[in-house]
Amino acid sequence: MRMSTSLSVAQRLKFQLLAEGIGISPAAHAALVESTGERALTPADYASTSGLILELDDNVWVNAPIGTHNPNFVGETPFILDHGADGFLVHGEGLASPARFWPPPTYHGQSASFGPLNNFVVTHGDRARLSPMRGCAMVCTFCNIPYDDPLDVYGTKPVDALLHATRAALTDVSQPAQHLLISGGTPKRPDFEFLREVYRRVLTEFPGVAVDIMMVPLPGLFNLPELDKLGLNEISINLELFSAEYAADIMRHKYNQGLDFYLDFIEEAAAVLGPGRVRSMLMVGLEPMEATLAGVTAIGERGGVPVLSPFRPDPATPLRDRKPPGAAELEETYLRATEAAARAGTVLGPDCPPCTHNTLSFTPPGPDACYRYSQPVMV
Repeated sequence: MRMSTSLSVAQRLKFQLLAEGIGISPAAHAALVESTGERALTPADYASTSGLILELDDNVWVNAPIGTHNPNFVGETPFILDHGADGFLVHGEGLASPARFWPPPTYHGQSASFGPLNNFVVTHGDRARLSPMRGCAMVCTFCNIPYDDPLDVYGTKPVDALLHATRAALTDVSQPAQHLLISGGTPKRPDFEFLREVYRRVLTEFPGVAVDIMMVPLPGLFNLPELDKLGLNEISINLELFSAEYAADIMRHKYNQGLDFYLDFIEEAAAVLGPGRVRSMLMVGLEPMEATLAGVTAIGERGGVPVLSPFRPDPATPLRDRKPPGAAELEETYLRATEAAARAGTVLGPDCPPCTHNTLSFTPPGPDACYRYSQPVMV
């Protein structure tokens, strides 16, 4: 195992929080409730967003899991969020950092004539995620969508409702979103045109707002030159697992498409869109580290930006009892992946500080460092 003393206390604390979660002192809980009113403390719409979004020292963002949403692995954690005269403080195991809390937007929990707004859009940090599909045409055992929303409720969502909810997210009175991601479940072939229409409508009706797409590159779904012309910011084509053995067991549908299919599309998209505009996420902790590092290299060599997301077991999934990777494994993976990415001519993403809250990545320290958009409201 290789460890580094070059990491700051806040960076090391992030790895610990991702692995072990965080407890909340009575004083901190009272301060959190005061800042959010009756709203939930976290979006908690899928596994990697199920914790408190915090900003630590050195511009370190972290999504710290809590027992409310992850009782399957957050137990007697030694890491505590406290609150005093100087604000929030995270401490434990000899590590400590001041912290600022990200209060979710006012629209979370609100409804319109077509239903709850969060069924269409959810904000994390400075980005709102649109989900045009109900359910998913694929089943991956780490993902809550097929288990929270079984295939018998698969379908599309009204485009006008999606646009209405998006406007609510962008104009929220307390935490307006600064950029957008269109993601969610994978469509079946008859719904390809629906999803293409969503892409066109969002890109044309919100000019000046950076819009990303995260989706499986099903044959015939994407028209990359058209998306580029419409103003697409970035596209995410997630490998998730690089090892064929583990992919076959955990994400059979994606495995059946073939690894080369994904890598070829990443290379094609990078050629069309240009450097830095194609990302691919790898999940840390579900396959051997060497496989993940090989994935980092493969993504970088094809012009993509690798993103590392630590596995977090969702209680609704078959992997609910799978132990998440420990802090030492996360730190070693991060350090070795940083070197692998550099050798492949790239860096670990994302480059938006709030969007690093659930990834193994950091942006340079400083109050305004690397903020491409207006900073979120923090308390």
